[in-house]
Amino acid sequence: MLVYQIEALILASETPITLAKLRECLSLVESPMEPAIDNLQLHACLHELEQHYAQRGIQLIQVAGGWQFRTHPKYADVVTQLWQKNAPRLSRSMLETLAVIAYQQPTTRGEIEALRGIRVSSSVMSGLLERGWVKIIGRKDVPGRPHIYGTSQQFLSDFGLKSLNDLPDSSQLVDLQDLSFNEKITEPT
Repeated sequence: MLVYQIEALILASETPITLAKLRECLSLVESPMEPAIDNLQLHACLHELEQHYAQRGIQLIQVAGGWQFRTHPKYADVVTQLWQKNAPRLSRSMLETLAVIAYQQPTTRGEIEALRGIRVSSSVMSGLLERGWVKIIGRKDVPGRPHIYGTSQQFLSDFGLKSLNDLPDSSQLVDLQDLSFNEKITEPT
């Protein structure tokens, strides 16, 4: 019965649900006859659910510090047919800025500009903030008191990362200009 309750909670949650939140929700329905649920029991149930859904159209994965059901990557082509509109394209400057924030956080706009060697437009920063991938985590104690930026839980969730430790090593990143393609790569306008 516990595994079904956990399955229902994960399915109903809009965001990845943490062990603490699972324990909190389950403690509200505990009977006085049963002992409190511990992490070992939760992990056993989560493992059982992972195994149950491993070869199905959805899978249970750990992402952004919690657990969430996601469509199995094998069926991504089928699922994309549900949406008629194309996903918004990200400009190269937006991707570069997001990468700098992810790898250098906490960081300021001035530090991002110094690293990229080019000014970061307001539309790039507002686009990252609107998507919820970046958040303002404070102000730097220097003249002008610039905002300090960092990535958010939404960033981890949308990019399928458990934590920032799951980012690829920066030495693995490749500059598009270093690659040779048969076709010319153009930046979206």
